Amino acid sequence: MNEKTKNLVIVVITAVIVFGLSIWCFAKPADEMSLSERRQLKQLPELSVDTLLGLNGKTTFMDGFEKYAADQFPMRESFRAINSVTSLYMLGKNEINNLFTTGGYIAKLEHEIHQDSVDWSLNRLDFIRQTYLAGKDNVYLAIIPDKNYYIAQQSGYPYIDFEKFSQLFKDGTGSFAKYIDLTGQLSLSNYYFTDTHWKQETLIPTAKYISEAMGNSYNFTFTENALDTEFEGVYYGQLAVPLEKDKIKYLTGSYIDSLSVKCFDTGKGVDIGVYNNEKIDGDDKYEYFLSGSKALITIENPNAATDKELVIFRDSFTSSMAPLLAGNYKKTTLVDIRYMNPGMLKMFVKFDNADVLFLYSAQVLNNSVGQFIN
Repeated sequence: MNEKTKNLVIVVITAVIVFGLSIWCFAKPADEMSLSERRQLKQLPELSVDTLLGLNGKTTFMDGFEKYAADQFPMRESFRAINSVTSLYMLGKNEINNLFTTGGYIAKLEHEIHQDSVDWSLNRLDFIRQTYLAGKDNVYLAIIPDKNYYIAQQSGYPYIDFEKFSQLFKDGTGSFAKYIDLTGQLSLSNYYFTDTHWKQETLIPTAKYISEAMGNSYNFTFTENALDTEFEGVYYGQLAVPLEKDKIKYLTGSYIDSLSVKCFDTGKGVDIGVYNNEKIDGDDKYEYFLSGSKALITIENPNAATDKELVIFRDSFTSSMAPLLAGNYKKTTLVDIRYMNPGMLKMFVKFDNADVLFLYSAQVLNNSVGQFIN
């Protein structure tokens, strides 16, 4: 085969691949969501004079089409995996899509304190204080460090100055909330390898520490159990690198088996259980704990030694922690103001005989604008 023929063959093969994939991209139905990345995929943008010319504040058609083509490209997941493996292990890149891996852990690079989110978080907490907590002295705040706080100190990656970050919240809530410092109670081993969340089976000492900080004794024992399936956390799909997967483990025994859990997202109480087996085959197995993030959940404990109640303002981290804190309370109410306007709480929650705990991850507090409802 002469040089001219070889060049022609290469051009033809290249054209077939390029045009074949392009035709495939247009012919296949558009995927609504990337299960591995847990996000909505871009859809074909509207074609009109306004979008073609970018009039009336609309994104241009070509800008939207570029994002659509990238999201809907055939065999996208396979190409993502090839790109990530090549970049990390062959080209020596330190991170992909703002994620990095070290020692089997995947974490997100985040090293800036977003003052607008800090201010917004404090604004929402202060609204709750003014509306519901006047005169109460049994109010507490605990912030869960991102696992990057523990990884980065060992690996040299940049990370948020958590001491400075937490001080902003201590200063902002010091007039009404006692701060519970969790940094010394946690370590990297408390977090999943592939997910942002902490592991319930490691949290008994942390639950004891929080309970005692709120004036309760803690003498409960639990049995550790494990689901049979593997857990691919949110970072696993986003990084697209084949690493060892996690296992979901959960605690039973003591008082947990007798808890009654109801979700009020529909306006009336629906029994959901401490653990939801329907979530085992779902996109996010961490939702096995209390069925994931819900606007309003109550946990009734018939074996509580007192009539005290606990109200927790929370994010998804609390799904695995709340059952471990419910032992000392007749009723525990979980409120997620990402999904519920705090002004509506007076219709559902009473604070008279309740301890109040703000339990939030640093990641949520540092990105609260657009999350916490006004």
